[in-house]
Amino acid sequence: MTLQTLNTGPARVVVIEESEPVRQMISMYLSNNGMKVFEAGSLAAGRRAVNLLKPQVVLLDLELEDDDGFDLLPEIVSLKIPCMVISARSQAMDRVVSLEKGAHDYMTKPIELRELLLRIRRMISMTAISTSANDSIWSFGEIKVDQALRAIVTTNGSKSVPITAMEFKLLRIFTSRAGRVVDRGELAKVIGVRSVEISRALDISVSRLRKKLRNAGHEVNLRSVRGSGYLFSSEQILRTEFKTDSELAEFGTHDVTVVT
Repeated sequence: MTLQTLNTGPARVVVIEESEPVRQMISMYLSNNGMKVFEAGSLAAGRRAVNLLKPQVVLLDLELEDDDGFDLLPEIVSLKIPCMVISARSQAMDRVVSLEKGAHDYMTKPIELRELLLRIRRMISMTAISTSANDSIWSFGEIKVDQALRAIVTTNGSKSVPITAMEFKLLRIFTSRAGRVVDRGELAKVIGVRSVEISRALDISVSRLRKKLRNAGHEVNLRSVRGSGYLFSSEQILRTEFKTDSELAEFGTHDVTVVT
């Protein structure tokens, strides 16, 4: 089966990988599955390929001969190109930092090629859906997110506040569970980590999301519930959940810590 993007033929993938055997293995497999693959063995070559080819997906190794892959990630994200980090670094913090910088996904070497293909197809599919003209704006109450730009639209609609892929995932799950506590373990899975050892990184990510919502003019309550997880709400949601002022006041006495 040949994977194609909307009206553009086979999907273009740039593989930025220092190891030639790994690079060739990935390229051959993706090519055999209908993709147009371009290889780069260094950060400099990868930068040229990304800017010239404007691919649908970039696969980025962090350990490059001329620099750290982290240095190229923000540039790829600024071009609105989905990027998957493929690295031998298995520490949870490397995954978190990659997602914080805007990576869509993260795989640890050695990789399973069939899983890689499935993840790439999912990334391309999600991008095609989010950039379609009729489905680029996602809304929750007054909060509007431009999925094509991956940015929160300000309340007056005059500008937008960019968010990372991780922040977008967090916002989706928080709004889908508005008024209910979302467990830390579940949030860890949503942002692509396998444990809750990165609690500090999660707190920082949520704090940044809260700040960006406020910068866009949206006053929300996004609180850390001690020993549980996070609760997303607004005054309107709270008034819906708690019918009287006394019930609302009682909610405020619960063991909730606000992260600033």
